[in-house]
Amino acid sequence: MSFNRPKRPSSARRNIKHETFSNFVSGSRLRHVQSLLNDGTKATEDYPDAILCITGIDSRYNDGTLELINYLLFGFFEIRKAELEGSGFDEEIIDDVLILIQRDKVDVYCNPINYHYLLPYVSHWRNVFFHCLTDTEYEDEEVAEDFKISTFVSIIKDCNKIGIPYSNSGHRQKFDAMLIEKWPIIQVYGVEGVGGGGFFTMRHDVVDISSSCHQIYEYMDPVALETLIIEQVTKLDRQWQTMLSVVSVTISNSSAMYGTLTEDKVFEPLRSFYLHGRVSGLNCEDSTDKCICYPFVLFGKNTIKQNIQETQKGLSSPNSDLKSTCVGKIGANFMICKAVSPRGPVMCARTYFFMPNFINPFQGL
Repeated sequence: MSFNRPKRPSSARRNIKHETFSNFVSGSRLRHVQSLLNDGTKATEDYPDAILCITGIDSRYNDGTLELINYLLFGFFEIRKAELEGSGFDEEIIDDVLILIQRDKVDVYCNPINYHYLLPYVSHWRNVFFHCLTDTEYEDEEVAEDFKISTFVSIIKDCNKIGIPYSNSGHRQKFDAMLIEKWPIIQVYGVEGVGGGGFFTMRHDVVDISSSCHQIYEYMDPVALETLIIEQVTKLDRQWQTMLSVVSVTISNSSAMYGTLTEDKVFEPLRSFYLHGRVSGLNCEDSTDKCICYPFVLFGKNTIKQNIQETQKGLSSPNSDLKSTCVGKIGANFMICKAVSPRGPVMCARTYFFMPNFINPFQGL
């Protein structure tokens, strides 16, 4: 363990990037997660007693647990990790976090470094208990490791059924409880005289709660709305403007009235944006959302209901030009475009009419 004492935040609360962050919003997210737990009135076979989240190497960098912690901490490990690394802290110190969520309390294990950064995100939670060494104690690697293991064993000892968010919402994986046994801290748990003794999955009923967590992430709150507007809407608007630029440049550079403008050429910016976002975040093939829809661009007579319905099922396009999509004897003078955010519920659909006699070659309605 590399230990140093670089600068720490003078006001960690001030460094929270979200303008709409509040104790109420943070508490409501925790309550949403706690609603997945058994409260004594639900069938025990359907609801766990606790939810376990482990970050970093101790969970072999599991994406599902990281996603849940980022939800509760408002993207802490996405937004502020670079800040911590820039302050001189090693990745293993930043990721040294373990959270056990129960119906009436939350146990948080951390170290004296990331404690100062985590505190403003969780200090207002109801019945939150911190398990953290002092700076001096943490400098001894053996003491620090023993403390982490003993803390882990003690906080889960009364939990019969433990839920783990194994998969993130972008990449669904088949859950196998035996894979949990390969996590470093779980392996230590099974060592006689060190951890709890015996296999973790034999002493505790471990279940996957990924699907339930994914539904919670879709809930809208002030911070989620802020993120939606600042990040997703801005990116969608940038790609939309790129698409319009393609139309303008193609028409203005062509000697023909409508030039070589095709659906595929106009569609390319929207398609690339959507596919890139899906690769980096959501997985189209793994998605079970029946309401999923895709972007499209259609000209003239291709805008019939049947074609629109077909394009909603996949990233396909007739790739026709304006002349071949004429209505009657006149070349097509309109198109319908739809852009879809790959990482959220934002989409935009508009109809554009081409007006070659004006300085602006098209006008949207």
